[in-house]
Order: sequence, then C-alpha cells, then structure tokens
Amino acid sequence: MEKLIRPKPFEELTCSDNFMFAKVMEDPGLCKSVLEILLGIKIGKLSYPEPEKTIQTAPDAKGIRLDVHTQDGKHEFDIEMQTTLYKDLRKRSRYYQSLMDVDFLLKGNTYSKLKENIVIFICLGDLFKQGLPVYTFENVCRENNSVKLEDRTLKVFYNCSSWKNVASKEQAEFLKFLLTDKAESSLCKKLKEREKKIKMTARAQKEYMDYCMITQGYYNSGKEDGYKQGVEDGEARGEERAKLEAARNMLSQGVDTDKIAAWLALPLEKVREIAESLKQQE
Repeated sequence: MEKLIRPKPFEELTCSDNFMFAKVMEDPGLCKSVLEILLGIKIGKLSYPEPEKTIQTAPDAKGIRLDVHTQDGKHEFDIEMQTTLYKDLRKRSRYYQSLMDVDFLLKGNTYSKLKENIVIFICLGDLFKQGLPVYTFENVCRENNSVKLEDRTLKVFYNCSSWKNVASKEQAEFLKFLLTDKAESSLCKKLKEREKKIKMTARAQKEYMDYCMITQGYYNSGKEDGYKQGVEDGEARGEERAKLEAARNMLSQGVDTDKIAAWLALPLEKVREIAESLKQQE
C-alpha cells in the first residue's frame, strides 16, 4: 500500500496553494498585473495563461509540469507557487528553463527567436537563508561581473516571509497577501474575489480532485511501487521539515496559529508548540 498524503480540502484553498494560484492566474489581466508587480517591468498582451502545462520533449525524457506558463511578444514566463522549500528548487529552475527553450525550438523556431526566459519561484519561506525578500539570478562573468552573458535567461526567487523588507509597496502587499491571506491592496482584493468565484464552481472542484490524484500518485502500480514508496517517504519527511520552517517564519511575522495550521496542513498543537518555543527564545 502506498502512503498517501491527505490533500487540503477544496474550500480551504487559498492563492498560496499551487492549484488555486494556477486557477486564479488563468485570468490574463490578473496574471499580467502580478508579473508586472513582481518584475517591475511593462509586459505586452499575454497569451492565455496555461495552468499545469506539461512539457515532454521525448517519450523517455523526464517531463515537467509548470504551475503557470504564459508569454508575450518578448518574454516567456513560468510562475511556480512553492509552499515547500525543497532543496532541489535551484536545479529544478535550471531544468524548467532548459525544457521551455527546447519546447520552443522543437516547434520550428530558431535560436535567434528565443524569448527572454523568466522562471519565477514564489516561496513562502527563505530558500537561501540570507534574509532577502527577492533573489534574482542571471549569468555573469566570474572574472568581471560587469560582463553579462546576455543569454536572456532570468531566475527569480521570492521570499514571502520577508515582505516587510521589500521597497515596492505593491510587491510587499502581494507577498504579504500570499503569506497571510490578508487582501489589502486593490490587486490582492481582486485575486481574493476570483478565488471565491472559483470555489463556487463544481468544475473547479472536480479539477482539484483530479489534480490531487495525479500529484499524490494515486495511479502508481506494479513493480515500481516499492521504489516510489521510498521516494515518497523521503520527500514526505523533507516536506514536514520544510513545513515546520515555514511555520516558524509565519509565526515570526505574527500570523495566527490557526491559519498556519490550516494553510500548511499541520496539527494545531504542533504549531502552538513551535510558537511557545519561539517565545522562550526571545
């Protein structure tokens, strides 16, 4: 028997959950506004945002599933909502970017037509443990940092737990919204309103059930079960540690213990224990 992690109830989903974030971002106008606030650039008309876009470049190649994929005339975007700080996120960003380029080239395009490829990971916690709210990476020369490769690739990691340190008010409000679910800005209120409308549709609820079945590996069978079970057990342990770290970050920002328990699917008593230990450390 495979170990299955119980998914969060549909009615409790917020924009910080992968599925709901992707559904909300299906609105091109909202997606465009979010990208412009996060990147601080003007973006052209977006193609219809594709939630859970799958890229499989070959039958035997490892495929990827992007949370939100979209593009305009100059840029290609992937936005990943990350509640768990897996150690492989750095390498995952590299692989995602490479497969997006391969997918583009396989459609008959040339290198010269490659768009600026921007992969965005929005994390509730601090992946790099340096206290920065935003980490932006591009390829530069080691011998002279003023020389850039200019391969038109960019990887950006956001740390919602440090939203107070963001210079841009709109960006700070957005990151705070994802961390606390408190919609205060005009954009965040629109995102929350769309979230509520999505929860009222039976179709979205059915899609979420299908999403949970796929992501939880309900279809695993045969001789691979033992191997996959071991992988899942290891990932579950890592996920648990990441959840506890996220809980500590949220508590340090003053988020209520009840909300943290619900958002991270942690026992309320465990969150309260963490809160008590933080108080003792003060």
